[in-house]
Amino acid sequence: MLETIGREVNYITESVSLLRHLGQGGKYAELKESLNKKYASPFQEGIRKFELLERIEECAKKAFVKEKEEIRYYFETQGDTRLSCAGNLAILWDDSMDMSFQDTAEYGKYLDGLSQKEYCEKFWGCLQNFTELIQDREERKKAEEPFEVISYLMKMDIKEEEKWKIQKVFVDRKEHQAKVLALVEKMVLVLKSFEKELLEMAEQFYRYWTKELGGKSPTAYIRKRAEIDMGDSPFGFHLYPSIFAPNVISLHTELEEDGTYKQPDIVKFGILFGDDFDIRSSRTHEDAGYENYVMQVLKLLGDKSKFEILSYIRDKEAYGSELAKHLNLTTATVSHHMNALLAAGLVELKRADNRIYYSANKKALEEVFAYSRKILLGI
Repeated sequence: MLETIGREVNYITESVSLLRHLGQGGKYAELKESLNKKYASPFQEGIRKFELLERIEECAKKAFVKEKEEIRYYFETQGDTRLSCAGNLAILWDDSMDMSFQDTAEYGKYLDGLSQKEYCEKFWGCLQNFTELIQDREERKKAEEPFEVISYLMKMDIKEEEKWKIQKVFVDRKEHQAKVLALVEKMVLVLKSFEKELLEMAEQFYRYWTKELGGKSPTAYIRKRAEIDMGDSPFGFHLYPSIFAPNVISLHTELEEDGTYKQPDIVKFGILFGDDFDIRSSRTHEDAGYENYVMQVLKLLGDKSKFEILSYIRDKEAYGSELAKHLNLTTATVSHHMNALLAAGLVELKRADNRIYYSANKKALEEVFAYSRKILLGI
């Protein structure tokens, strides 16, 4: 069984991630402030990491002054999904890819070598990331022809102007691919000017997670700490650092049509996670930031759709399309709500065959209500 914990920097992957960060107008200083406010964490080690992220961010902004609008065009994300941007589609980018390409030229040759059928299938697969961060592959038919891709696109629950942008990217494949790869190549050069610091960060990641996992898989670790059960691939796992999406966890499991595993799990942990920033999504009364967490939960519960989702999965598990049908919502909307509920630790998740099932995390809800009663009623 293959078990790999990355200790290198994948410059293509990190360049795409930083371009997305710039495209959505992100600032690491604001993320640092938000996390400290939300969790009231000491965050000492995280502060040191943020210092490097902010320096690289500033350097990248100066290097891409002339391409600022182009970056925004391709990498401005839609909604709260990290993957939903035209730039990803232009180069068929999927953050779950187990990258083995040495540079953008090699990756460009790979893209050029795709047949029309392969291109349509991969573009269609990337399209799903626009609306579903956690995907239920049940009953999905692959798009193998251009007409099928365009038909799927036109039915998507996104803005009309975004549909036309995506259609242009799909039809004028070579033009947009060349532009995005040029942006990625330039960003690679920016990141390599910080090679020593980035490699030190990757090495720290390797040492920490080698010790923290203690021979266990990252999926088992996530299952224990964050109530997310995606199973464990019998082929093992690859765990990589996510540097420029520093507070994000991503997990990719590739399955056959019968639900059996095709390859090792591909997992990415943001480099902020460590001794002073726990991977848990829910909090306990002992945490300094628990009051902030309670405020976050109460705000989520004030949303009618999220409240109805939690009510429906109170005593049973349900999958995405089942929830969509029951609540008269699109699967994309259900996915949007579920992402927020998962981030707050209010739902538990597990995979069974090709479906993702959700259930309410009653323990987390009970703790929030108990804390609220104590503060507001003195009970």
